[in-house]
Amino acid sequence: MKKLIIFGLTIIALFIVIILLTNLSQPEVDENNAYGTTDLESETAELLDDPNYQNIITPDELEEKLESGEDVTVYFFSPTCQYCREATPRLMPIADDMNVDVQQYNVLEFEQGWNEFNIDATPTLIHFENGEEVARVKGAVPNEQFEQFFNQAVLDE
Repeated sequence: MKKLIIFGLTIIALFIVIILLTNLSQPEVDENNAYGTTDLESETAELLDDPNYQNIITPDELEEKLESGEDVTVYFFSPTCQYCREATPRLMPIADDMNVDVQQYNVLEFEQGWNEFNIDATPTLIHFENGEEVARVKGAVPNEQFEQFFNQAVLDE
């Protein structure tokens, strides 16, 4: 009987240690982040300090821009997408160099974006004018294609 009790206590202790280690491995999330919540997926939390993911737009902010007819360029991404992780560090410096303001919409956190904007793959870059989509590029395309998108759709060159 003593062996059974010791065995049971050992298993309980192991579960407690696993829970503690899991909680410690989760990145701390400041409530003043761009998402406005501390309840973020761990993959998103890991990107909070990444300089390539600092122009986050929420669904409400995007809706407000679209309803007001403001021109906006939106990069739909997921922190779990390997293609996004490859494309974002290329895309954001290109946008900065070309003076294009690219808003970043995280479809992992804001899943309604998949259906609302007909996103079937990430990354997807969409330019809106007067609240309507006018151009879209999908995938981790070469830098030249991002530049061409900005020149033709956003900068109207």
